Amino acid sequence: MLNSFSALVVVFLWLFVNAYGQRCTTPNNENAQCISIYDCNVLYHSITSKDPSVIRFLRQSQCGYNDVPYVCCGSVSTYKNPSRPQTPKPPVNTGGRPSNLLPSRTTCGFQEGSKVLGGVQTTHSEFPWMALMEYRKNVGGSKTFSCGGALISNRYVLTAAHCVTGKITEQVGPLVSVRLGEWSTDTLQDCVSVEGFEICNDEPLNVAVESFVAHSSYDDSSINRYHDIAIVRLARNVQFTEFIQPICLPTPSQRANVGNQLWVSGWGRTEYANSSPVKLKVKLPIVSNSQCSNTFRRAGVQLSNSQLCAGGERNKDSCNGDSGGPLMQVMNSDSNPQWYIEGIVSFGTRCGTENWPGIYTRVVDYLGWINNNLAR
Repeated sequence: MLNSFSALVVVFLWLFVNAYGQRCTTPNNENAQCISIYDCNVLYHSITSKDPSVIRFLRQSQCGYNDVPYVCCGSVSTYKNPSRPQTPKPPVNTGGRPSNLLPSRTTCGFQEGSKVLGGVQTTHSEFPWMALMEYRKNVGGSKTFSCGGALISNRYVLTAAHCVTGKITEQVGPLVSVRLGEWSTDTLQDCVSVEGFEICNDEPLNVAVESFVAHSSYDDSSINRYHDIAIVRLARNVQFTEFIQPICLPTPSQRANVGNQLWVSGWGRTEYANSSPVKLKVKLPIVSNSQCSNTFRRAGVQLSNSQLCAGGERNKDSCNGDSGGPLMQVMNSDSNPQWYIEGIVSFGTRCGTENWPGIYTRVVDYLGWINNNLAR
């Protein structure tokens, strides 16, 4: 059981210095004063709470640090209004399946750390929707990770079709389970040392695969990889935690613009090779389809409008992520960041080759297909 000081270390992980007594604004937009957490009874008594909303409020209340955390000390310790921005509800499902199988837009796409920190390596709680796809090897029967995916609800993972069917089943083996809440595959439980205290994630969750559906028009033998998308249904519902959360699907009108900076994350796992044991991340610019088409035409690839391109910068590519993993866009980045899946890692040339972007399946064009393939 955590004592009060240990709980402080867990809650206030990102530290900076600010002036004691400075005026500040609480997460409820209340004018207050920046003081020590020990001098703020309202917030101090809630530091051992297990409620994610309370923890989030505490983190967003931090206004400085000087030996002890400073907090913007208002009159309450929780949100007066819902802690999530009231964004549009999921698109109306036109395929006959109930769209309520997907999480509300007030609960998807959030992570406890709020903002993505710099660097190639992620923090423990960044991108909690990331999934590792686990396969049973055809030779020997042991298990191995080969692709990635993104959790979109408590029962479904979105990935690439080439990660569930075709060559991967011949060269690796069948998909048997999905791992959630992972950071380093080298350790059973991921821990970091902060100010002499060892802070640990929950152990990762391995969930068996009940079934999967690859897009019926996907052709694994085609160099173009059109319709490279699949849905994996887990054998049971998973419980959301700080380290396991769903990412939002985009709205029908939501498309990233050329030049926008999006993110890819993962362990560098593809259907052919393994890379980092620790979850990585990289920021990539969206490239116009016309420019991308001109480039890939030289390789005999014809792009469709349901594909998009990102990257093309030297030594920066989705090899820092996973085949089948998400290309992610963040909205409301200055206040309450919310993440959406813009694309699915499909294919490209040699990793990090300048002027050769990676190609992704454009998720917004498959919203109807996704809804149609959800089952109760």
